[in-house]
Amino acid sequence: MINELIALGRGVLTLDDATFAAHLASRDALKRGLLLMVVVALLAGLIPFVSAVTASFVRVDMNALESEVERQIEQSLQFNPAWQDPQFQSAFREYFQIGFAMARDISQLKPNVSFLPSWLNHLLNALGTWLSWPFAWLGGWAGYALWVALFAKLLGGRATLERMLAATSLFVVPHVLDLVGGLVSLLNNIAVAGACFGLLSTLIGLAAWAWGIAIYVKATSAANGFGLGKATAATLLPALLAALLAMLLVIVAVIGIAVAASGSR
Repeated sequence: MINELIALGRGVLTLDDATFAAHLASRDALKRGLLLMVVVALLAGLIPFVSAVTASFVRVDMNALESEVERQIEQSLQFNPAWQDPQFQSAFREYFQIGFAMARDISQLKPNVSFLPSWLNHLLNALGTWLSWPFAWLGGWAGYALWVALFAKLLGGRATLERMLAATSLFVVPHVLDLVGGLVSLLNNIAVAGACFGLLSTLIGLAAWAWGIAIYVKATSAANGFGLGKATAATLLPALLAALLAMLLVIVAVIGIAVAASGSR
C-alpha cells in the first residue's frame, strides 16, 4: 500500500495523465484518496506537534519578555511621529504595565486539577491537536469540493460527486512540503540568518499551495472530461464568489456603522 501511494504521489506531482486516469478507474479511488489525505495531514502537522510538546515544558521568563517588549515599544515611540505626544506615551506605558501585571498573574495560576502527571497532560493535549489535523483538512476539502462539483456540472461536467471527491483529494500531495517548511521554520530564531529561513519557509508553503491548485485543476479536468479552461473556472469560481461575498458583507457593515454613527449625532 505504501509503495502504491508513493507511486501515485509521484505521478500526481508530475501531472501525469495516465496516473490520474488510473486513479479514477480504480474501484477504491476515494478510499485511497482519503488515506493519502490523512497521511499527508499527519506529516504536515508533525513539526507543530513536536514544537508544541517542547514548548509546553519551557517556562516563560516574564522578566525577559517584559524587557524585550518594552525595548520594542521604545523604538516604536521614537520613530513613529503619531506617538510623540507626551500624554499619549504616558497613558500607553501605564496601560502596558497594567496589561503585563495581568499577564504575570495569569501565568502564575495553577492549571486545572488533573489526575494525570503534568508532562503526560501536555503530551496528550499536543497529541490530540495533531491527530485532529486530518479531520480539519477533510472537512475543508469536502466542503469546497461540493461547490466545485456544482460549478463543474453547470459547465457541462459529467463527474459524479464520488468521482469528484476521489479526484480532488489528490491536491494534498504537494503539501508533503509542509514538513520541509516546518523543519526550516525551526531555524527562524538563528541570529541574522533567521529571517532568510523564515522567508524560505513561507516560499515553500506558497509553492505547495500553488502546486496543489494546479493538481486540483488537473483532477477536475480528468474527472469531468473537459478542458483545463473549464476546470480552472470550476475550481476557482467558488473561492472568487466567497471573496466577493466577504467584501460585500464588509461594505454593508461599514455603511451600517457610518449610518448609525451619523444618526447618533
